[in-house]
Amino acid sequence: MSKATKVDMQNTSDFKMMDRKVVNSILSLPERNMFFRATSSWVGYKTAYVEFEVHEREAGESKWSAWPLIKYAFTNIVAFTTAPLQFVSFGGGICFVCSLVMIIYSLIQYFRGHAIEGYTTTILLLLLIGSAIMLSLGVIGYYLAKIYEEVKRRPRYIVSQIIHGNKDVTGSVRDDA
Repeated sequence: MSKATKVDMQNTSDFKMMDRKVVNSILSLPERNMFFRATSSWVGYKTAYVEFEVHEREAGESKWSAWPLIKYAFTNIVAFTTAPLQFVSFGGGICFVCSLVMIIYSLIQYFRGHAIEGYTTTILLLLLIGSAIMLSLGVIGYYLAKIYEEVKRRPRYIVSQIIHGNKDVTGSVRDDA
C-alpha cells in the first residue's frame, strides 16, 4: 500500500487522535471517495505516535474474509492513487519488448526456411498491433490519471496558519509537485 499510495502506511490505523486543524484540513478536501489512513498522513502535519499492544479478539470472529479485504484494498488504492492505470503502460512496454523478440525470432525462422507458410506474417501483425494497442491504452491511462487527479481538486499546499498583518488566517494549500 505504501508504494501504491506514495504515503508511508507502516503502523497506520483508522484510530487516530487529531488536532482540530488536521481534521479541518481533511474535511476541506472535496473528494468523495477518501482513503482515510493515507489522507490523514498526506495532509502533512507533525505526527506523534503512542505505542500500544493489540490484544487478541476476546469474543467472536472478524467478518472480513480474504475477498472483501482485497476489494477494500483495491478500492482504497483507486481512491487515493492512479497506480493501477500505470500497470497498462508497464504491461504495454513488456508486450512490446516481447513482440520485438518474437518478431526477430520469426524473421530468422522465415529466412532460414523453417517457418510455416503464413505464420510469420500473422505473428508479426498480431504482435505489432497488440503491443501498439497496449501502449496506446497506457498513454490514455496516463491522461486519465491526470484528469482523475484534477477532478479530486486536492489543494497543492496545506498551510496550517498564515500570519497576515495582525490577523491569523488558516488556509488549505499543499504541494505534491
